[in-house]
Amino acid sequence: MKKRVNEYLLSIEAKGIELQRKDGALLWTGDKPGSVKTYGPLVGKKIGCLITSEFSDFQAYYIAAYIGEFGGALDFILVDDVSWHWTRPNNRQKGVQGLWGLSVDPIPVGGGEKADTAVKVTLAVAEEYDALIILGGPSGDIMSTEKPVQDLLLRAYNNGAVLGGIGGGIIPLITVGLTDGKKCTGNEQVDFMLKRKCDYSNDRCVLDERILTAQDTVDTPEFVSELCSFFDNDYVDNRKDMLKGKRMLLIAGWDFEDFEIAVPALEFLHRGSELIIGTFTGCKRSRPPLLGVNVVQGNFGMSVPLQEINDDLYQIKDLRDISHEEYDGLMIPGSFCPWNMIEAGYPLTFLQGADESGNMIAFMCHGPIAVAAAGLAENKKSTGWLSCLPAFNSMGGDFQTEWAAVIDGNMVSGRTTPELPEFIDAMSIGLLTNGNIPD
Repeated sequence: MKKRVNEYLLSIEAKGIELQRKDGALLWTGDKPGSVKTYGPLVGKKIGCLITSEFSDFQAYYIAAYIGEFGGALDFILVDDVSWHWTRPNNRQKGVQGLWGLSVDPIPVGGGEKADTAVKVTLAVAEEYDALIILGGPSGDIMSTEKPVQDLLLRAYNNGAVLGGIGGGIIPLITVGLTDGKKCTGNEQVDFMLKRKCDYSNDRCVLDERILTAQDTVDTPEFVSELCSFFDNDYVDNRKDMLKGKRMLLIAGWDFEDFEIAVPALEFLHRGSELIIGTFTGCKRSRPPLLGVNVVQGNFGMSVPLQEINDDLYQIKDLRDISHEEYDGLMIPGSFCPWNMIEAGYPLTFLQGADESGNMIAFMCHGPIAVAAAGLAENKKSTGWLSCLPAFNSMGGDFQTEWAAVIDGNMVSGRTTPELPEFIDAMSIGLLTNGNIPD
């Protein structure tokens, strides 16, 4: 295990991350966290992500977090004036909106420089892209009728680009005939079409020549890994199944940060961890304002149960019904979930019990506020959103926003959403080592 952890730490440093040890803590520092990496399988590659309204929010979040993590430059290509005008929002100057309400250009709370570029499809230059990705959801159906989309796909493919689709995002590729005769996969939106004209495979992800297809949202990490492998024959996905046998608890209270649940959920499943989502009822509910409804909703439309991940892949339990023996580590997302933890009260008691049991306690963005309120900040180093500084430091902690991620004993913290990959790496190392970082 020590060798594997050290090798993983070396792979992190290879991307330009500066890892520093200070007073027993491990710190992610430098100017590379949260930015497009200068080392990786997608360095020098320009990736276009085609979206129109009703696209998959979860897939968009993941693509925004991880294309730049592997060195790729990402454009969201907006198909925002379509023949079917009754998508949301229903006006000609609308932009695009995801299935669960996500807007793009920019993504709320953003992916930093990794996801801040968007271009209209009519202005996209096919010859500039090394790969085009079409997200899943009903958006694939909506954009498949549009000639600018069809022309862009055909020009890019004829110029040597890789073309990929996830689930319903495969429909435009079918429309222009690029899947004909290829080995492909897909979900129930497309499999009946693929079985007629393709060499259909029930694999989660399939790459045939330069056509890349994946079944559904949960396969998005695998899809990105296959894209990396196409451009770099030596690429090895050292994240896949690295947490096999570990159990991760995501705390999801009202008004959690959507980005910070969607991406960790997908990535922890890819890394082989069992996944539990622990919910609690806060004192305030902004969306939807209904008492007695057994749904927890995030800031921008996501909910628990998770709309895009099959419920047989994770558990949902009330936080009060979870014992500390059921999981190895927990994570607190940001936005207003930490404040609701404080107002509800018992989630703080739960954190104290987790600390006494020696479980990993991870938190990001506004998460340090809940840790401080639970009395667990004393002599601990942390990062997070800068407004957490007075709460954490007043409780005896050392809070610094120049750190992107921190492992300090059983405490792991992450700064903001652009640094989600760094934070997830830190949590993984924390789970594997129980906070005892090898020299």
